[in-house]
Amino acid sequence: MEERNSQKAYERVFDYFTAEITSGSLRLNDKIPTERALSENLKVSRNSAREALHVLEMMGLIECIQGSGNYIRCNTREYMTKLMSLTMVLQHINHTEVFEMRCGFEQTALAAAMEGAQPEELARMKEVLEKMDQPMSAQDSAALDVEFHKILMEMSHNQLMIFYVDQMEDLLKLFVKDLRTSILSDRRRAAVLRKAHWDIYEALTARDEAAGAKALKKHFNVVRKHLKKLIGT
Repeated sequence: MEERNSQKAYERVFDYFTAEITSGSLRLNDKIPTERALSENLKVSRNSAREALHVLEMMGLIECIQGSGNYIRCNTREYMTKLMSLTMVLQHINHTEVFEMRCGFEQTALAAAMEGAQPEELARMKEVLEKMDQPMSAQDSAALDVEFHKILMEMSHNQLMIFYVDQMEDLLKLFVKDLRTSILSDRRRAAVLRKAHWDIYEALTARDEAAGAKALKKHFNVVRKHLKKLIGT
């Protein structure tokens, strides 16, 4: 089978999957055509089809199950985190900039949560806060802090924001090791953050957007100062 160049063949396969997914012909967990079928239908060599499938698998868009076939997936978090971390280095993006963008997303999420937060979500948040009030290590407190902010983002019911904030959290972990643990190891700082968390929860239960925004700003001001100290900016 003749191909003018491997790049064009690869793009043909990638464009096929793009079109099939965006049109709805292929959905999450659907089985995709075999390597041989792709080669024949798209007029590319099997090597090109194999290469394209391998790249899509690395990206987390398909999964190869031995003896069963290839399936559409959406496990792109690891790939996207690595890609974004390299972009940060190459573009000289400051880690504080990533944090500031995360702040913006959470402020938007809080505003959306004022209307969309469900009773069961508020109950989960309260349960996390009650656990955070108990004596524990900075590491355990940091894990609960992650859970608190995850619940806040989920209350927005905005899947795109949830996805991007997850990526930003992973980036901060990559570049600033144990950030939350470091912040919460200081008792005074931990107490300020704990109160801010409770204020956010109470504002949500009262549907008081102004109070919630004030509490979230206080929370992020503490984190921002510590982050700048850690990375020396």
